[in-house]
Amino acid sequence: MKRVLRIALIATTWTLLIFILVQLGFWQLHRAQELNKITAPTADKPVIELTQIASPGMNMPIRAVNRIVSVSGVYEKAFIARDQKVNQELIKDLDVRVLRLENSFAVLIVRGIAQNPPPEIPGKVDLVGRLYPRQNVDRAFAKDNELSRVDPALIVGKEFPFLYDGYIVLSSEKVINGPASTVEFIDSPQISQRVPGFYWQHISYVVVWWFMAVLLLVLPLFPQMRQRNYIALAAEQKAAEAVKGRSRKVKKVTKAKKVSKRRVK
Repeated sequence: MKRVLRIALIATTWTLLIFILVQLGFWQLHRAQELNKITAPTADKPVIELTQIASPGMNMPIRAVNRIVSVSGVYEKAFIARDQKVNQELIKDLDVRVLRLENSFAVLIVRGIAQNPPPEIPGKVDLVGRLYPRQNVDRAFAKDNELSRVDPALIVGKEFPFLYDGYIVLSSEKVINGPASTVEFIDSPQISQRVPGFYWQHISYVVVWWFMAVLLLVLPLFPQMRQRNYIALAAEQKAAEAVKGRSRKVKKVTKAKKVSKRRVK
């Protein structure tokens, strides 16, 4: 009975381990598929006004990230953002402006490559560009009229108490009742929400977990495991024979005692 219970417990544990390893492999596979899906580019939605998808003084909603937005207002202050990556290889200084909207709130605008000196743009402007979340890492040491990163938190104060979160990288700029401005726009590709790790890293984990599951599945077929089973069975049989031998000796001793008692009588 004990042997049957032990075999059942080993079989249950063995099956459970295989099931867990298989599920871990599927989990990593789903994460790889999710990463591949999230990082894939999607078609841009129609242009929408910034005021319809975001609120000043509040964190940027996820649905607002990467959206092409339109804004109108007046440039009030200019900054230079040093050592910004325009692409994977090119690093440039960027022209960053504070745009005061018609609702009296403000938003950061990345016009493009900075010019020296920065051009003055009086009057109202109509802008279209892609909305990005604020930068969290400094790119340079900021001096006067410079920004270490493109982050509205760096200019929040009495002059600009409420700003929209993030910043807009321009794709078009139209000056109302004024001369056309000259600006070198920069690329504004979509950014992706990252899943921890890389695609092939998750795939490698899939291979590892499933290989371990297959290894456990075929483990009983190895001669070493069968030999261990035989040794265990032989040990059990030997122990059982030893117990039987002891019981026989006890019976013989008991019978001998009974016979001696009869002879004494």
